[in-house]
Amino acid sequence: MTAFRLDLTVLAESRSRAGASAAASRGPALLARAGEGDALRDEDLATLLLASDVDTGLLLDLASRRRGAGSRLETFSPLYLTNECDAECAMCGMRGINSKLVRETADDRIVAQQLGILHRRGLRGVALVTGEYHHGPRRDEMLARVGRAVVMATELGFEHVLINAGSLEPNEYQAILEKLPSGLDETTAPRLTMCTFQETYDFSVYRRFIGSTATNPRTDFVRRLENFDRAIDAGMHSVNPGVLLGLHRDTAFELLALLAHARHLVARGAQVYVSLPRLRKATGTAHHAGVSDDLLFRFAALVSFGMPEVRVVISTREPPLVQRRLLPVIGVLTPGSPGVAPYTEKGARFELEASQFEVLDKRPIEAVLADAIADGFTIAGYEPGTPA
Repeated sequence: MTAFRLDLTVLAESRSRAGASAAASRGPALLARAGEGDALRDEDLATLLLASDVDTGLLLDLASRRRGAGSRLETFSPLYLTNECDAECAMCGMRGINSKLVRETADDRIVAQQLGILHRRGLRGVALVTGEYHHGPRRDEMLARVGRAVVMATELGFEHVLINAGSLEPNEYQAILEKLPSGLDETTAPRLTMCTFQETYDFSVYRRFIGSTATNPRTDFVRRLENFDRAIDAGMHSVNPGVLLGLHRDTAFELLALLAHARHLVARGAQVYVSLPRLRKATGTAHHAGVSDDLLFRFAALVSFGMPEVRVVISTREPPLVQRRLLPVIGVLTPGSPGVAPYTEKGARFELEASQFEVLDKRPIEAVLADAIADGFTIAGYEPGTPA
């Protein structure tokens, strides 16, 4: 199968029709059809997103019913290996030109300690996070750190490891995958998921926030768009796209593009996670105007309803009340800190001056997950009560 391509003309036409349908009050009829079990087109889902005469609570209820086994969640926590980065993303505290960020990098000893802490605290899923780097020795070393951390996590018994280290080349994927055992089905143990959020599927908005300098490792919009196809070609079977809600004002366009991308990846046989972070405050940047709670609820509900086979990911960027409202429609709740190697045996550091972005829920991991368990959810990737 060829790599994913965005047909911007088709998307623009679909977005226009969705807007017209919402303005013509066709949303309630679409909601009724969906409630009777009809499958809706992506354009219909965009219409519902825009339909002011369709209550958000009804969309959440619809998605919860469609999801079915709504009492089961997954979890993982982020572990930042470094906040060094060569990219220039205007909304991100980690961007290389941000002189206000306190730079930190964890060595292998600290990474091993951090993985041990998370494992003792009951986590069985971890996302290894770095910046993105120019091709050359620094990139090679940073990706080697990621590879070593994957092996450490494997040896400790983590069941799910996510890699968020930017767009990789085929040889870079192979260098990581060759270190992991695989079964007869060619899947790795632990399960390995590639995370690269497109941030926005609109090229002009992407260029505005991500930058256009030739040496910027994230400038190439298409290369980033095709990253999951390279991951699948290399042998990875789990991927995690996402959009940064609030970066582009046209959320209906983003919904259509994200669904198209996710459907392509599902057609390639991948397990797909979809992250929906909101733009948040970061040190050294004025860009922190994410979308409203209501729009986040609608967007998450429609992704969940439209593609129940994907797992919507929400993090503790969101406050507890927002998390609780979304639990029935999401697949993953991820608590933790965006600081470098921040974890202690009972808590974490959350200094904004050394973090990628602001987190609104700074409670211990155990407290966040205990709320979900108290609400009747079981959580894969977590073993509560593991002795410290």
